[in-house]
Amino acid sequence: MPRLDRTQDVVQRLRGHWRLSLSEPLWGRSAILALRRVLDDEAEARLPHRADWCLGPDSFRQLLESLSESAQIVSLESVLQLHHDQLPRVALTFDGGWRDTLRQVSPILERLALPANVFLPCPVTQQAWSTWHEALSESLWREETADTAHRRLAEAGLPAPPIVTGQRDERYSQAIRNYIDELDQSESAATLCAVAAGLGTETTFTDEALDAFSIRRLEQGGLFRFGSLMPPRSVPRDARALARLRESRHQLSVLCRHPLPIAAAVDEFPDDALMQLAASADIERVLTRRAGWLEPPVDTVLLPRFVITHPVANSPGRLFDWLLGNLHT
Repeated sequence: MPRLDRTQDVVQRLRGHWRLSLSEPLWGRSAILALRRVLDDEAEARLPHRADWCLGPDSFRQLLESLSESAQIVSLESVLQLHHDQLPRVALTFDGGWRDTLRQVSPILERLALPANVFLPCPVTQQAWSTWHEALSESLWREETADTAHRRLAEAGLPAPPIVTGQRDERYSQAIRNYIDELDQSESAATLCAVAAGLGTETTFTDEALDAFSIRRLEQGGLFRFGSLMPPRSVPRDARALARLRESRHQLSVLCRHPLPIAAAVDEFPDDALMQLAASADIERVLTRRAGWLEPPVDTVLLPRFVITHPVANSPGRLFDWLLGNLHT
């Protein structure tokens, strides 16, 4: 059997396993998916330093196709309601407020009439959110920001990043990823966040954020709803984080007719501090980045989401394995 046929056979068997599971375990189930960016170039999205947080147009369409075969892609409001449908309900969420939501995501979802939810750090600042991992790796990758990134890392006393010895190719991308992983294991998160915050003000990043006009336009189209992205690593009485969150919600109430009463968290490990911050800002629910299906009745504050990476989106087998592997019956 040719290799391609074997691969297709595996995929079909996994799809069969998924459909078989629908007869009982997934009856009445719901889940929320967390995505970040959809770039206009599949090869660029597949690069090692981006694969954990970027999709390309092909992998995004593959994700939607795989889901549509065996699930219902619905609004966030619908996914939080109890139901008895045979097919599970799935909601799409995008964290960060990147402009490619308008350029890449919107046309595809509008063509398929599928809803989505976008969570923004602060609507009128026109600065999208990214983790320090993403801000540093992207700054090192881009020719126009690499020198600044090298200088800021040196000023902070951090290890020297890899140097471009030829083209900016997959090998260099992997070197960046390895460097970021090493920093994650050995350096202070506060220092890394401070360096990333400075790099995030570069024009090459601020120009890629959704602007107020685009937010209004997307919401008026009827398929997109917007909510606030909670500040990272909050403590129970973090006055600055609370002020930022309240300001974000106020701006959304001015920009949008129906802002979401739900926020999304960027921290990997949600805790009581996150719940207290949400309560102080009158937020009903917080979407975390902890994997899992919604457990009925959906009456908890912190809700799980499945984080979708490029390898998962691009492979039906990996997607189904990721979803079914977190199913607790």
